[in-house]
Amino acid sequence: MVIKAANYIGAALIFLVAASQAGANEAKPQSWQSLVDMTRADLSSFSLKMINDGVEVGSMTYGWTLDGNRYIVSDRTEMQPNILETAQGVINAKTLLPENITIDFAVGENKRKYDVAWADGGRTGGVVISGPDAETRTVDFADPEHPSSALRLSIFGLIAGLPLKEGFSVKLPWYNTLSNKLQNIELIHAGIVTVNTPAGTFDAHKIDLKGGTPENIVYVSTSLPQKIVRIDVVGQPMHFERLP
Repeated sequence: MVIKAANYIGAALIFLVAASQAGANEAKPQSWQSLVDMTRADLSSFSLKMINDGVEVGSMTYGWTLDGNRYIVSDRTEMQPNILETAQGVINAKTLLPENITIDFAVGENKRKYDVAWADGGRTGGVVISGPDAETRTVDFADPEHPSSALRLSIFGLIAGLPLKEGFSVKLPWYNTLSNKLQNIELIHAGIVTVNTPAGTFDAHKIDLKGGTPENIVYVSTSLPQKIVRIDVVGQPMHFERLP
């Protein structure tokens, strides 16, 4: 009886340990960073033309550069008649989290200069707003407890680094600098389609980007390295097509 009881207790302990390990595994979902492999992505600078209501009205140039243990993410977007945005973000190459970002956004003579940085779990900086019809003012974006989140500016590079396939989806938080807001977004694989652009015709993963402002549909080449070939702005007659 003693031997049988000991065997029973031993079996029960093994079951409890296995169950606790299984529970621990279930309690730790895979992080979005662990899914990203930047060797999948074409990080070189590329340009897209902006089309609104069927008319070409502007352009966007975007790219990533590896600089030691950091990525430099750059963007330049212009739209007729007088909108220009230039941005540069620095993100940690290991964690893919932001270290700082600067944005110059202008509509004619009305300008906004953003300068935001992250350190020790917090956020500092803000935006300087100026124009001919109002006094220059500064809005503080400081937050001593900024949750870990991706930079909205980095999203097109991150998407190109994901293991895209049928049924794929991932949720992640991002920080929208222009609105000074944290948002939870979801990337959902919505099929494979053929996309025609000035840079050629591509078989592409169709990725629905939900939860952002605005929401997008992003088309990423199925061939490696993965590259962004088209971006649609949901709810607006606007999209971007890759240029040669």
